[in-house]
Amino acid sequence: MNLSDPTSPVSIRRNDVLLALAFAMVQPTAVLLASSSVPARPWPWFAATAVPLAAEGLALVLWRSRPLLCQALVWSAEAVTLLLLPATYSASGYGQLVVSFGMGIRFPLNRAAPLLAALSLTYSAVAIWRQPSVSWQLHMVNVLVTLAIYLVPMLGGAALASSRRYEHSRQELLRREHERQLEVALIEERRRLAGELHDVAAHHLAGIVVQAAALERLIDRDPQTASKAAQQLRRQAKETLSGLRSGVGLLRSDEEVGKSSPGLRDLPELVASTQALGVDIELLDGGLLDGECGETASVGASGGAPTGAPTGMPLLSAMAETAVFRVAQQAISNALQHAPGTSITVELRRAEGSLELSVLNGPARRLPNDPGGGGTGLTVMRERTDAVGGSLHAGPVEGGGWRVRLVLPLAREEDA
Repeated sequence: MNLSDPTSPVSIRRNDVLLALAFAMVQPTAVLLASSSVPARPWPWFAATAVPLAAEGLALVLWRSRPLLCQALVWSAEAVTLLLLPATYSASGYGQLVVSFGMGIRFPLNRAAPLLAALSLTYSAVAIWRQPSVSWQLHMVNVLVTLAIYLVPMLGGAALASSRRYEHSRQELLRREHERQLEVALIEERRRLAGELHDVAAHHLAGIVVQAAALERLIDRDPQTASKAAQQLRRQAKETLSGLRSGVGLLRSDEEVGKSSPGLRDLPELVASTQALGVDIELLDGGLLDGECGETASVGASGGAPTGAPTGMPLLSAMAETAVFRVAQQAISNALQHAPGTSITVELRRAEGSLELSVLNGPARRLPNDPGGGGTGLTVMRERTDAVGGSLHAGPVEGGGWRVRLVLPLAREEDA
């Protein structure tokens, strides 16, 4: 819903109804009270003006949804009120102030200003025609006052609409920049993983080839040495498989991983940075992320227990923690892109032997700026999940919206 766009659908709100009822009651009452000070003869005419003034107030229920129709009804009611009274008397409502404000919000100035000026001058011409004996100076003052009643609220509405458009553009630029940063981070992460995968695969597979060739030569002439070589070959293959499944993260030192790879402790910062864009997002961790900023629950390559982990912090490898963060990051990015204006809930909980991450967003509250097809976000998340031995489920939920659910097995002592 965009008030500054005259083509966008705008529904009638409860406040609009209350405003219309208030004007419909106050304006006729004020005129009837004022009529008590006039002679008895014109009093019935004042009483008759209560009907068009009440109708003018009721017409204000359309000032947001149908501003042109509302303007026509209000101007007609004002003209009827002017014509009902004797020439020497006048009465008017204040509905035009509200309508002019709405016209300034919904229409550009080059369209609203000429229309309102024409209506103002037409109303003034009718007033001059009814009172030809009044001096031209007084007529000019009345014309200027009427123009101000029509045009000044319009300028206020136009200023408010301009402020809203600026704020919307600023939020849109921030959202796009946030998405661009997320995309660049994901691309850099994939490039890093690709380079590490090449290095580890080349190193370990080359060793396996050499050991397999030596085993082939020794198997007949020295079975005992061949048996030892086979054991070494099995350990080398197991190490290679472990390295590939963790995305080569186990080859890096714990210190280096902690400095360059985000993990569970960075989820609150991710949510906070998204909230700064004006997004309705919350993080539910059930106390898992409680602890000092410098603490970590990552498990090193040897599978040992974490050092200084907060109470309740799940045991995950460094690469698994990074996978949780990146999946949450990509899921939030997808929600911002495909369901703008929605609320997002990021939930982290520990089940029996596993850690579950859920990113849930509701249905879109406005049309996406780029309603094209999906990209490679889900593919990237599935690749990263497979690399750490987890499972990923993504799909629509009942009532509209989308859920991404990541399940990772927790580290055990026997995995060391």
